[in-house]
This record gives sequence, C-alpha cells and structure tokens, in this order.
Amino acid sequence: MADKKFSQVYVENVLDPAYRNWKANFYAASLKVHKAHLCMLYETGIISKDKAKEIAGGIAYLEQEFSAPGHIPEGVEDLYFLFEKALGQQIGDENAAWLHTARSRNDMDTTIFRLVLREELAVLIERLQAFSKALLARCLQGENELTVLFTHGQPANPSTTAHYLSSFLMETIGDMKWIVQALADVNQSTMGACAITGSGFPVDRQYVSDLLGFENYIPNTYQAISTSHWLVNAASTIRNLMIDIGRFAADLLHKASSEVGLYRFPDDLVQVSSIMPQKRNPVILEHIRIQAEMVAGACDAVAHSFLNVPYQDVNENADMIISKLIETIHESTSVIDLLQESVLKMKSDPARAREICRQFGVTTTELADSLVRIYGIGFRKAHHICAEYVASGYDIQTLRDSFFKETRQALDLSNSRIEEILDPGMFIQVRKTPGGPSHEGIKEVYARAEDMLGDMEKNIISVRSKWHRADNALEEAFKALIAG
Repeated sequence: MADKKFSQVYVENVLDPAYRNWKANFYAASLKVHKAHLCMLYETGIISKDKAKEIAGGIAYLEQEFSAPGHIPEGVEDLYFLFEKALGQQIGDENAAWLHTARSRNDMDTTIFRLVLREELAVLIERLQAFSKALLARCLQGENELTVLFTHGQPANPSTTAHYLSSFLMETIGDMKWIVQALADVNQSTMGACAITGSGFPVDRQYVSDLLGFENYIPNTYQAISTSHWLVNAASTIRNLMIDIGRFAADLLHKASSEVGLYRFPDDLVQVSSIMPQKRNPVILEHIRIQAEMVAGACDAVAHSFLNVPYQDVNENADMIISKLIETIHESTSVIDLLQESVLKMKSDPARAREICRQFGVTTTELADSLVRIYGIGFRKAHHICAEYVASGYDIQTLRDSFFKETRQALDLSNSRIEEILDPGMFIQVRKTPGGPSHEGIKEVYARAEDMLGDMEKNIISVRSKWHRADNALEEAFKALIAG
C-alpha cells in the first residue's frame, strides 16, 4: 500500500495508540498467524514451494531482527502494513504481498485477539483454581468453628465457618465454570473468513485452526467476523465473579464489625486511625469490594460497547476493547489475591458466636423442630410456642405454660434437656441434610467441589496441552518451509 498522509489529530488519538498497543500486546501473536497462514498457502498449493520458502525466510529474519519504532511512522496505517513493508524490503514488495493472499485484517485481527485473550482467561482460571483449593483447605480448618449466619441483616442460625466459606467456594466454582465456557467461546479460529465471505482460493481453515491450537474454526464466515459473543460472554462471566466477591466482602465486613464481631483479622491486614488510638480497621475488605466493583463496571463497559452496534465488522471488535478486557482480567487477580489473604488469615470468635446465639435465640428453630419430633405436634403450633418463649425473655416456665395451653399436655423435658436442645453445637450436629453444617452434611459440598475442580483442572490441562502441541507443529511446519 502506498504511503498515505493522515490527519495528525487522527494519528495522535487513534492510529498511534492502536499501533503502540499492538506492538506491546499483539505482535507476537501476529507472527504466529503469519506463519500458520503461510504454511496453509503452501500446503494447499496456493503459492509455490519456492515462494513459500522465500517468504518464510523473510519472516524468520524479521522475527529476529525487526524492531518496530516506538511510534507509528508517518504514512503507515498500522503494524500490519509496517510489517509487510519491512518484509518487502527483505524479499521484495511483490513477494511479500503474496503473504496476504486469501486473508484480511478482519480475520487476522479477531484470530490474533483470540490467541491473546484465551491465554489471559486460562491464567485467570488457573488462579481461581488455586484460590478454590486454598479456600477448601480453610473450610476443612473451620469445621468446628462456631459462627452465626444472618438473613435480612439479623442473626438467623448457628453454623460453622466451614459451612459459610464452602457456600462461597461453590459460588466461585460456579463462576469459574462459566469462565471455562467463555474460554471455549474464545478458543475458535476466524482465519479463512477474510473480510466476511471467505475466499475463492482453496484455503484450509481447519489446518490453520489446528496449527494455532484452536478447538475449531467458526464455520460461518460472516459470524466469524461479526460476532460479539466471545467478548461479551467473557466480560459477563468476570463481572459475575466480581459481583459475588463484592457481596462476600460486604458480608465479611458486617461479620467483622464491632457490633457483630464474629471474625477478626490480624494486625498485618488492619489499618489504624490517625486520630483514634482504639481503631482497628479491616480495610482490606473495603479494598476488595471497591476493586471488585471497579472491575465489574469495566466489564459492563465492554458489554455495553456493543449496544445498538451494527452486526458487522466494527471497531468494537478491535484492540481497544480487547485490551480493556485484558486489563480487567489483570485487575481481577488483585481482587482474588486480597480475598485469599483475608480468608486464610481471618480468625473466628466462637465465644462471641455463642453470645449472639443466646442473645437473639437463634437456636429456637431447633427447639421447635424437637417439639415436633418428640411430641408429634404440627410445626406451626411448635413455632408459636417457641415464639412466646422468646418473647418472654427465654423464661422456661413460659415455655411450659405455652406448650400446655397449645397441646393440653405437660412438657416433660427437663431443663437440662431443653438447654441441650438449645445448644448451638446440637443445632449444627443434627443438621445432616446434604449440604448442611454438620460433619456429615458438609461432606456432600466437599465432594461436589472436588469433582468440579478436578474436571476443570483436566479441562485446562487438556487445552494447554493442545496449545503446546500446536506450537510445536507450527514451528516444525514453518522450519520445513525455510529448509525448502
């Protein structure tokens, strides 16, 4: 392409930022696409062996020797044209131009972006796997740590730290499952789609897809270029993860408040006040929350960038949006790091949990259940009896009177038996429902978590293995071209 003079304003605000972004983040991936496409051109007979060897030699030389300038040179539109110009200087413009046969910046762009984004998503999944394993280990440590769970901001039921944390563990694994699916959406080649309708040349889309390690290629050439799913789905899944983390951080802040006091954080995670000597502020939780909210907002921006956008090749699929999404992935790892540090180091306060249980009568649900089991009365009647007991300030005689009034029989449980029923440990012990807080109940959660984590670990190992094999196959095919 002949040199073209662009508006300086356009250069400074569009072309040069995009060029520098490409140079920093996408150039290495573009070389892989150049190589894979060249191998395909030769294998399909679109170009001759001699031509392929000459082009391959030029690419190999530039891979070692070419250094793109810091800013976009005048008259150059992007890094593609700069590379083609440099290749032409090595092997001649006409020879270099053969490399662009049966391809477009459209299919190259989206393939290169997918190569980079898939690696970022894989790293995020691996980080979440490590976090989930650490969280699972913390759950096992917390099986005997009494805590209180809240509903509507009010003390509701006694439970354990293991039960509480394993709930969030399952949320995290659920979010990770969708990120794995988003990776699968990204891990599709668009090469061979050209601008939007493919090519009259006998291109082999599967061969290029295999050399680049993609799971497959997107079959419809128009969809390959126009789809936004791979970006919107990725952004949405990360957004969901950040929303869950933000909610959990807010709940931990509540449980760590001086009024509740169920959890405390060590000095290395606590800041003091510059004026109030007594203050211990677990602001790490606030940092988790605000960072998670910012990442979620950035993911929203990525998704919203496609609102009312034509279903065509558009710049919403270009490097700026991809880079913003990758930036949010990097920022999300900070959130995960902070959360892991907080969860692993937080300490429960079982004495405070027992105090809350007594103060707010949170074990009376089990008393009502026991009246149903022992005396065969309906739960609504048992609920009413226990409500009167709570309203009396936990007066045992009121409990006995209310029971007699409702059933016309004496409550023959001893005071010590009633206290045993009302003990938080008993409350937890009898809740053997799969997924409940007892040792028997929580096993179901652990088993499900370990199965899901195992499946996702196998998935990412398989994906990475395929990428590694593809890299080797591409280098072998490319070196064969050079050797002639």
